[in-house]
Amino acid sequence: MEHRPFRGIVRKTGPGLAIQEVLYGFIMALIYVTAARIGVLSYTDTTNLVILIIGMNFTWGLIDAVVFYIVDVFDQRKFIRVMSACDLPHEKKVEMMLDEFSGTPLDILDPDDERRICEDILSKRLESESERLSDRRAMRDSALACFLITILTTIPIIVPLTVINDIDIALMVASSLSSICLFFIGFRMERYLGVNRWVAGLFLTLIGWAITIAATFTGG
Repeated sequence: MEHRPFRGIVRKTGPGLAIQEVLYGFIMALIYVTAARIGVLSYTDTTNLVILIIGMNFTWGLIDAVVFYIVDVFDQRKFIRVMSACDLPHEKKVEMMLDEFSGTPLDILDPDDERRICEDILSKRLESESERLSDRRAMRDSALACFLITILTTIPIIVPLTVINDIDIALMVASSLSSICLFFIGFRMERYLGVNRWVAGLFLTLIGWAITIAATFTGG
């Protein structure tokens, strides 16, 4: 994901969200591939299967993009209210900020330092309206990049299905190419995952397939 064609996309989404969308995209598509391979999915021909896969990823990619954008905008408005509210006690504001930073790098700091940083943030000036609009445009671009990632994950799957006549071989190749892509994405994103690149590649591949298989047999 760090190679030049994808660097701009990852920069817009952030590495964590990019990995999340990669997993979503491959898992959603591979559910159909796996179901077709084991005979639990009915389809008329290869074209029908390709349409099902593209339709699934397009639909849920678009849903993700819209939801991410709406949530980001709501979060921005909420932070502005917290920062500018005159009717809230200062301690209440600090507690709200601490809750919002849960699960971020700030959360691994010493609790006293974390609290001091939140108190310092509350003492700062808010950005201008034009800067808020610029932030919302960045949120929009991030949401669109998430949608694009989800669509791109269908390529290693639909290409074999469209160029290989034998459907069984095509499905096997699609599964294999997806596994290779998952591995190398994890391999290249190792510094963001915080583990050895080989471990990162194997982990992303295994977690992707584990969820795919579980979802296939549970009606995912």
